[in-house]
Amino acid sequence: MHIMKLGIKGGDFMCVASLRSMTFAMKAKRILQEKGINAEIIKLEPHMTHNGCAYGIKFDCINLYSVQDALTKKHVNYTEILNL
Repeated sequence: MHIMKLGIKGGDFMCVASLRSMTFAMKAKRILQEKGINAEIIKLEPHMTHNGCAYGIKFDCINLYSVQDALTKKHVNYTEILNL
């Protein structure tokens, strides 16, 4: 897993954990919400990721380590984390 910078949107740092399916995206969103982390499912274009993942969970980058920890503990595998 690695982090790739895509740019800054509106001065806020938003991150996206890329996932292989809508099912994993929905599970990840539920896990993060249970931890009090706001998250949104987004559709990713194939060129946005190295692995062509279809969906992502967008969250505030300030929560990066908490998100990584929560998803890892619940065995939700993401392929990379992108900065928007």
